[in-house]
Amino acid sequence: MEDNLKMAKRIGFQNLLYVRFIIEKRYRVDEVARKLDIHKDTLYRWIRGDNPFPIDQLPHLVKATDDPIYLKYLAREAGFSLVEQVKDKKTAEAISRIADILISCINHE
Repeated sequence: MEDNLKMAKRIGFQNLLYVRFIIEKRYRVDEVARKLDIHKDTLYRWIRGDNPFPIDQLPHLVKATDDPIYLKYLAREAGFSLVEQVKDKKTAEAISRIADILISCINHE
């Protein structure tokens, strides 16, 4: 019963944290906690939903895990979508040209 109550507390962002850290084991809690400069027990409390995840830690979490899924999740919940920055210069230039063409087509309609 207690596990069900804890599971019910874990909604939304906390659920994403729980899945990525505990179920999928994508990152080591101790390593991420060290990069965040917090105690691992604090990170565990955030992951389990015992304490709310502080939004000001979000950029640090993304950098520590090298995983943009947390930003994408919050953007989607707010009705936005994020596009990752293209690092290849030629690809970025091609995307920019395509975007310019699309915008000019929209403006001419």
